[in-house]
Amino acid sequence: MLGVLFGVATFIVMVNFMTGVNDFLDAAVFEGSPDLIISQKQDKNQVSEDLDLKLSSLENLDKIETTISASNNLKAYSKQVISPAIFISKHVQLPGALNGVYASAEQKLYDLDKRILSGEGFNSFIESNSIILGVSLAEKLMVNTGDSLKIIIPNGNEIKLKVTGVFSFGITTIDNVRTYVPAKMLQSLLEENELTTNIHIKLKDRNDISLKHSLLEKIKTINVEDWKDSNRTIVAGNKVRDVLTWSVSFSLLLVAGFGIYNIMNGTVIQKKKDIAVLKTIGYTKKDVVYIFLIQSLFIGLIGALLGVITGYAISYFISITPLKANDFIIVDTYPVNFKMIYYILGASFGIITTILAGYFPAKKASSVDPVIIIKDL
Repeated sequence: MLGVLFGVATFIVMVNFMTGVNDFLDAAVFEGSPDLIISQKQDKNQVSEDLDLKLSSLENLDKIETTISASNNLKAYSKQVISPAIFISKHVQLPGALNGVYASAEQKLYDLDKRILSGEGFNSFIESNSIILGVSLAEKLMVNTGDSLKIIIPNGNEIKLKVTGVFSFGITTIDNVRTYVPAKMLQSLLEENELTTNIHIKLKDRNDISLKHSLLEKIKTINVEDWKDSNRTIVAGNKVRDVLTWSVSFSLLLVAGFGIYNIMNGTVIQKKKDIAVLKTIGYTKKDVVYIFLIQSLFIGLIGALLGVITGYAISYFISITPLKANDFIIVDTYPVNFKMIYYILGASFGIITTILAGYFPAKKASSVDPVIIIKDL
């Protein structure tokens, strides 16, 4: 029972923890970024270092929106006005970018309200001179909700904005650069009231990027970048982590299975005398095997149940353990999964392995002549 318990518990803890880390990273990165990004295709012959160069506005916007809306895989989309900017606080001056957005559309994309650490979300855009900052960027600028920032954009225009909210997506690469301001305010500041530089799209099924191909086929003047293009390193890392997770987890079960087999095999060998006695009083081979199968099933069931309980207890303890990771990941405790399928897999393997580990030695021992067994003893 202890052999089954430790095998099942170790598998559950390992797979809960490793898949928890994988899912957390995926959620933090992909939930906080668009699945498709549409931008205007640039003329390759156009080369300029002029800081006053106008931002490229999307052409055929109506046709783009019609194509997007016709997709059955569309979850939400949001038009963007993105511009370089200089952020000046009382203490710091930093280069960055302003994301001009339409509040209702952007909320459907990311549900910013649940990520707000202080202040308000897009409701604060009632005030046109509002800006919402990622938590890491706010720390760099040394500002809090209610403070003011001076913003200068490439055309020389400047404006004073009030910090009305601070958010966190849990990944510093997002929280360190992203800002939100009302699109209309930024368009006015750029002196281009109809400007749209990008469209961000969220898909129901992220792996189905047929909308990208449809857009590129119908509209030749745009670029469409999908989430795999934007996160090649992360996608490759996910594949490696998934393979590693299941390889390690099933290796643990395999090792535990051999251990259980050795234990059951030893038990059968120790019971050879009992087997001989049973056969001399009329028990058949099937009867002997059946007895050991009942024993194996009992050991497997109790061991698996205790293993599941122990695995859950250890996983829960890990999930409430504080974690400090300030440089890349913003998370309070270790991420752990508690998916039922992992408990079913662990328990099933423990029970099946134990039954097989009892069956094969018992079948072999039941075939031996009882006279030979007694003589050997």
